[in-house]
Amino acid sequence: MPMNFLSLSRVVFYLLLHVFYVIEAPTPALTALYVVSAAFLVVTSAMVVQWIPVGPKWNGWLFLAELVWCLALNLIAGTYDPGGPMLSIYAVVFVSLFLILEPRWWRLGILVTVAVWLFSFVPEGRGSSTLDMFMAIGIYGAFNLFSGAVGALVRSLRDERNRSVELLEEVEASQAALERVHKQLQESAAQQQEMAVLQERQRLAREIHDSVAHGLTALVVQIQAARRVCERSPEQAVEGLVRCEEVARQALLETRQAVRALHPSGLGAASEIEALQRLGRDFGVATGIAVTIEADEEVRKLRPDPGRVEQLYRIFQEALTNAHRHGNARSVSGVLRMTEAGLEFVIQNDGTRPSSMEPGVGFRSMTERVRMLGGSLSLEPGEQGLTIRVTVPITREAVS
Repeated sequence: MPMNFLSLSRVVFYLLLHVFYVIEAPTPALTALYVVSAAFLVVTSAMVVQWIPVGPKWNGWLFLAELVWCLALNLIAGTYDPGGPMLSIYAVVFVSLFLILEPRWWRLGILVTVAVWLFSFVPEGRGSSTLDMFMAIGIYGAFNLFSGAVGALVRSLRDERNRSVELLEEVEASQAALERVHKQLQESAAQQQEMAVLQERQRLAREIHDSVAHGLTALVVQIQAARRVCERSPEQAVEGLVRCEEVARQALLETRQAVRALHPSGLGAASEIEALQRLGRDFGVATGIAVTIEADEEVRKLRPDPGRVEQLYRIFQEALTNAHRHGNARSVSGVLRMTEAGLEFVIQNDGTRPSSMEPGVGFRSMTERVRMLGGSLSLEPGEQGLTIRVTVPITREAVS
């Protein structure tokens, strides 16, 4: 809006001023000069306000052209038309000074413009008293000062508008980039989730094959043996049936564990501690292992995060399975606490110390889950049993 008003006001000012002098011109030569001057300054005004586009490198020359033209016009008009020099025409030159010159040239531009403007009073001084000269300088000087202030204000508003436009473009570009990154993250998360589901299915398939299928095979063998000795040695047949019952119970237990792994009831809980306690309680009932879970106050205040709860649940599930199957543990304890590094989950069992720390399928599965949370996992074998230490980065803002 300021630029549009300034653009129109410059042109109107030049035209009205020149129309007045065209009407009052004493000679046709001065009339022609005023007409040419009006046309010249209207064209330069159109360039200043970018009605006629010009590159920034021409701004300095454009300003000098207006300044030199105003000086020449005033000297000529003042010589041939005493009392009629257009000293007020410098007002728009002061506007151009602040509007199109770079700030580093403003000081020099002001000095040059004021010097040229004062020099233009030479024709005016002929036949004028000193008082009249000082009054003219004061009146025109105040008008020029006001015009320069308007130019500086408009320049400031224009620069602020340009900066706002640039910032808006940067914000829009950043928003577009964030949307692209968000979309990529969503696609990546979906792929990771699909991969995790596939790995979980493969792991369960291996467990079912290694445990349930093996137990059922042994059960079939025991039943066949009992059937063969049933008539000639009933006692051996009974012993075989007892072993069949033990194998069937073990297979049933492992089948239930596999089903719980597919449909964990603890994930409906509102927090890590509730979900893990539910898992520990169910696992203890199924296996006879004493499972305990403890958490400090900061952990209990954590805002629920379904993704984090699920991954910690699966990690604890794998640790319990390993402690029962490979460590023959009688008890497993888990401790959740907040540290400087984030949420720490320490799982200890009193089973057999691992003979080898070569990562197996279970360890690789837990490590992958921790990585999905951006954390780390370490195994610390002791004199008895194994300690699994999980660290998940978490901000303090997540603590309610």
